[in-house]
Formats: sequence, C-alpha cells, structure tokens
Amino acid sequence: MHYLSKTAEKVFRTLVEGLNEPGDARKVDNTNGVFMPVHVEIIDRSQYGNHVSIAHYYEQEGDLMKDPEMTFLDSLKGSVLPMTFEQDGGLPVYQVAMEIDKNGTIRRNVKLQKQLAEFADMWMKNIKDQQRL
Repeated sequence: MHYLSKTAEKVFRTLVEGLNEPGDARKVDNTNGVFMPVHVEIIDRSQYGNHVSIAHYYEQEGDLMKDPEMTFLDSLKGSVLPMTFEQDGGLPVYQVAMEIDKNGTIRRNVKLQKQLAEFADMWMKNIKDQQRL
C-alpha cells in the first residue's frame, strides 16, 4: 500500500480536524481569493475508516468543476491512502487507485496508488503554502 508521507499527512490532519461523520465538511480559504479555496468533506465510512474528499473547484457555465478532487481513506490504523483522482475541464480524468465494496473487499491498482500518493504529497505541500496552514 502507498500512503501519504508524514509531512503530507500532517497537512491532511489539519484539513480534516474536527470532521468526524459522513457529511461533515469545511471550506478553507485563507487567501481572500488569491488561491482557490480547499473543500474538505467526509463522504463515506467503511470498516477501514473515513473516506475523505479534498478538492479545489472553479465555476464554468454555472457548473462546479473539480480542479482536482482526490479521495482518501483515513484509515483507522492511522495512515492515509489515496483512493481516487478526478479532474474536470479540457480532457477530464477519473482514476481509481483503490476501492472498497460494501462487503469490505479492497481492490487496488498498486502503480496508480503510488502515483497518486506522490501527487498528493506535492499537492498537500502546495495547499499548506497557499493557505498558510
């Protein structure tokens, strides 16, 4: 399994602080519109932990567009694993590195999960810098 680095996980923990149940959400905007706000939401829960969405959005012709959105498993074991990546606009991208079905079976694409973990490490650093976390 490929996890977020400890540095990226610290940023993730700051973003999800106080969010506990599916539906709990927040918007982080410490830049008065200079950078895109970060939207954080617990979107589901499995036997392995909370499923968390972190996203930037922009509006195009009245629609909210993901730029990007990633979902993560905030594992009950204390680690954070990337699950999906989605980017709207231009040539849309939707990638699934890990999914958990209702029976608790985990399916993973090891190579893609490693790539998403590397991207998330960089993205969390950018979020930390841009939002002054």
